[in-house]
Amino acid sequence: MSFDFIRPRDRRVSIRALLLDASADTIVLATELSPSQPVTYRGQTVMDVGYRAVWFLFQGESFDIGRVYRPDGEWTGYYVDILEPVRWAGADPATVEPIVDLFLDLWIAPDGRHLVLDEDEFREAAARGDLTAAQADHARRVLQDLIVAIERGAFPPAVVKNFRLVR
Repeated sequence: MSFDFIRPRDRRVSIRALLLDASADTIVLATELSPSQPVTYRGQTVMDVGYRAVWFLFQGESFDIGRVYRPDGEWTGYYVDILEPVRWAGADPATVEPIVDLFLDLWIAPDGRHLVLDEDEFREAAARGDLTAAQADHARRVLQDLIVAIERGAFPPAVVKNFRLVR
């Protein structure tokens, strides 16, 4: 399957993914990763070209979350994109509306510690007017809510925490 991922001001990328599961509430996809630059956490590369992710989309939620794996299958942590609410019709993944990225991201290590990513890109996009004031406020609010949930141990959701990659 493929879906569109948009960064405001119309930077649109079509992403191809392997559909693993779909329901009215959740879509689970697998992709090869090709970030523009490696993601490092505490001196270790945790996401890079050739790594894989299993992505979870939740109906109406303003984030996606990926379980990231090295090429050898070792799980490195979770990557969370802050988004406009994700939507699709029924249990049909082919109806996923274009996913609008709001620049802010989170890395969550296996031990639960987290790091906010791309704050500089977010500030620049907001200053350029690529994000509306409402989008910027929404992104900040979602990020803060997720951080609170992480610190309470309530995020990521159990379906994500309990997922196991079978090779």
